Amino acid sequence: MSRKEKKGKEGMKRRDFLKVLGVVGGTAAVAGSCSEPVEQIIPYVIPPENVIPGVPKFYTTTCRECSSGCGLVVKNREGRAIKVEGNPESPINMGKTCAVGQASLQGLYNPDRVRSPLVRNPETQRFEAAGWQRGEEILAEKLNSLGSGKIVYLSNDISGTYSKFVAEFLKPLRGKHYVYETFSHEPIRKANSIVFGRDEIPSYRIDKADYLLSFGADYLETWLSTVSNSIGHSKLRDIDHGKTGQIVHIEPRSGMTASNADTWIAAKPGTEQYLALGIANVMISKGLNKVAAGPVAKMVSGYTPEKVAALTEVSADTIEKIARDFTASKSLAIGGGAANTGSNATETMVAVNILNYLAGNIGETVDFSDPLSISGANTFGDMKKLVEEMRSGKVEILIVHNVNPVFTLPGELKVAEALEKVPFIVSLSAFLDETSEKAHLVLPESTNFESWGDYSPKKSVTGIVQPVMRPVFNTKSAGDTLISVSKNVEALKNAFAEKKYYDYLRGAWKERAAIIAPGTGFEKFWEDLVVKGLVTTTPAPVEVALSPKVSSVSFSDPKFSGEGSFHLIAYPSYRFLDGRGANKPWLQELPDALTTSVWDSWLEINPAVAAKMGLEDGSYVKVNVPGGSFEVQVFVYEGIRPDTVAIPLGQGHTSYGRYAKGRGVNPFALLPAATDALSGGLSLLSTKASVSSLRKRDLLVRTQYTKTQGERHVTKTVALDQLGHNGAHHGSEHSKHPDFYPEKEYSKYRWGMAIDLNKCTGCGACVTACSAENNIPFVGKKQIAKRREMNWIRIERFFEKNSDGSLDVRFLPMLCQQCGNAPCEPVCPVFATYHNHEGLNGMIYNRCVGTRYCANNCTYKVRRFNWYTYKFPEPLNWQLNPDVTVRSKGIMEKCTFCVQRISYGKDLAKDEGRLLRDREVMTACEQACPSDAIVFGNLLDEKSEASVLSEDERGYKVLEVVNTKPAITYLKKVKQERV
Repeated sequence: MSRKEKKGKEGMKRRDFLKVLGVVGGTAAVAGSCSEPVEQIIPYVIPPENVIPGVPKFYTTTCRECSSGCGLVVKNREGRAIKVEGNPESPINMGKTCAVGQASLQGLYNPDRVRSPLVRNPETQRFEAAGWQRGEEILAEKLNSLGSGKIVYLSNDISGTYSKFVAEFLKPLRGKHYVYETFSHEPIRKANSIVFGRDEIPSYRIDKADYLLSFGADYLETWLSTVSNSIGHSKLRDIDHGKTGQIVHIEPRSGMTASNADTWIAAKPGTEQYLALGIANVMISKGLNKVAAGPVAKMVSGYTPEKVAALTEVSADTIEKIARDFTASKSLAIGGGAANTGSNATETMVAVNILNYLAGNIGETVDFSDPLSISGANTFGDMKKLVEEMRSGKVEILIVHNVNPVFTLPGELKVAEALEKVPFIVSLSAFLDETSEKAHLVLPESTNFESWGDYSPKKSVTGIVQPVMRPVFNTKSAGDTLISVSKNVEALKNAFAEKKYYDYLRGAWKERAAIIAPGTGFEKFWEDLVVKGLVTTTPAPVEVALSPKVSSVSFSDPKFSGEGSFHLIAYPSYRFLDGRGANKPWLQELPDALTTSVWDSWLEINPAVAAKMGLEDGSYVKVNVPGGSFEVQVFVYEGIRPDTVAIPLGQGHTSYGRYAKGRGVNPFALLPAATDALSGGLSLLSTKASVSSLRKRDLLVRTQYTKTQGERHVTKTVALDQLGHNGAHHGSEHSKHPDFYPEKEYSKYRWGMAIDLNKCTGCGACVTACSAENNIPFVGKKQIAKRREMNWIRIERFFEKNSDGSLDVRFLPMLCQQCGNAPCEPVCPVFATYHNHEGLNGMIYNRCVGTRYCANNCTYKVRRFNWYTYKFPEPLNWQLNPDVTVRSKGIMEKCTFCVQRISYGKDLAKDEGRLLRDREVMTACEQACPSDAIVFGNLLDEKSEASVLSEDERGYKVLEVVNTKPAITYLKKVKQERV
């Protein structure tokens, strides 16, 4: 027996007992005798200024996990950032966040970050630790000795002051800045240039539309600004006087976005342009267009519904119905989703633009006055040229900043080999990913939570980026690094007068302040800026007219390489995007919305094809494409055409960190460098694959293995035309049942919740937000395979059938129902779970002895048991919320309705001598939910939103027949006439 094991077996030592006794008293010492060994406690000797223990501080900043630029408010306790929320002042996300944003602090505290500068030893080819002085001297020497070769700065979208800074840094060196975003939506830009003479991506106002027609745009997942899109989706789903918006999604595969549409149309891959042209043809021929067709009439004249039906496998009646509905409403057509970018992607977007033009949507739901900053990113064609320049030795110095082209560019380009030809590579990235591993020098950047900056996601918005805590490791902001290096480079000695990037940033904002707020002193302006977190302007309206170039477009069939039987769709993951989020364990453990799979990749295949090939969920197959082959498990899925298979992007890392490395497969590595003919953008939908069974099967690890709800009626629906016929309340659905026991009485509060299934998209933001707020551990793939997941909320997903036999996907967030007649409470032998005076099913963790009777008796299976004392590797444990107990082995846990937030809110209200106001306290899931599907409140307050919604005619309680009296009311999903 080891010393460690012996110590654990013997229990607490006398010396440890006295340590605890001296700090918190004997009672806590006895309670702690079954806990972890005591560690040294270091109190504040000299408390920091402006820090009151137990009182949080909040800092505004801007999310940089993707190009959306959502505003954030970061909660800081005693110098540690512990929680991220959306900034209500931001017009981008209006206080909401996605799962990626909620997990962003796991990038700050990630144990696999580069902790200090590294330099590659030329003899061993291994990285060695180097101080900042040495690292910056090496870079300065290389810049001073720069020959006739080219210096390239390769970064993600950094629109704002830093973009200007990089330009000033490169100008004396005759360098070039490449902005690389894996999904930069070139076909949208090119089509707008052709149709309207504007080479940019406009703001698509889903929130203003009543009818949304999507041609493969996964607007709830990765298309443009997903949180903003989700907010618009929520407004479109509002029910007003028996009316609601309608969504039609056209794509060969039903992803999360298509699953939330009223109608999913599985058109033949690559033929969406013909469908759009057929709709336009009907609009013009029937006189439905609101704007004169002009040259467009001739372009679409040959695409009759009958001809288009033959090309797309979509019926002529469906085409005509869409055309009539599209013009009868305030509509919006969108397209350009990355997964559906084929050889004719720009042509498809031209056809989509024609629909918006004919329907009079330009200037209404399509806003060119406020273009997105991603419009300025370099094209995939530019990246191909850069790779060739590196391969031919024309690039002498490459500075890589927050991009990973080795992983995200197609394997056919052989980017890793091209990098070998670059004499000197510097990485400013925070992780040793596949690209940083090729560098000669790594000068790790501080994250956006540790540094100053700004970012402009669109013309009207610029968000400030400010440090919310001190750097976790020995890192510096990229701006500080380059300014420091410039002082020792001859060509850059006069480039920057500032010593810190913070000073440069303030100088840039002084110029802006004089224009934005001419009557305000700069210090006051700056203070207001960092408090509010952003500045907004109102762009002037722009005149948009049809360009003569539109007539030059001809429409062609899609082109595919390979001899296989299946079109291969490689789609971006809404959890990992292009792979950048794969090293965050909360995102790995967030179940995929449709498969509920975790920590892995999978191949989606149609049931008819699977049956023919003898495949089941978890069967291994070999997928052959022209670029090679890979082995992967199968998920049998009705939401995909028989001639198509699909696989998510983002997994398959060979480095990057312990949570990303060696999980799943990376389709990028085998994809060809195919391009869209007109824009030169990357064509992901360009490959045909053959699939063969490997005749072996294993468990495809998921959190839900059932696909239908049977006869349990967990998720319910109601027809739109049935609303308004049951009076003001539920009617029979809400009738009172006789009860042997008297009703429980509550004095001031009865906490409850209403969840609108018509708005819930299944995105999982609530799941990750709950984990971040309540210190929920991640357990890994092996434990989840044993059904030991720990998430307090799960998204139930069921595949049902519509009346016409089509797929009906339903999502339902399932959490503790805080039952008024809870079956978990009476079976606990030690009264660890109890019913409190505000209707919450409380948990007293230090009473729990782990019998698990409560979990066995829970009707909704929402209790979680700690099979181990799960660890948060240093410094991930810095994110733990000090207001929530960290549970240990043998303890049962569950949703508490964020009781710590309720207590904090009541303390503030008590100071003012009042009760809590409606929605003054928000649970973590409610606050994050981008579609506003969750409402929490006091059910005793008849005017509270939760109370009003609980009496809505769509309301019902899950499994109400068992008489648990849940405090959560679900609002039925609304079904309307399908196209």
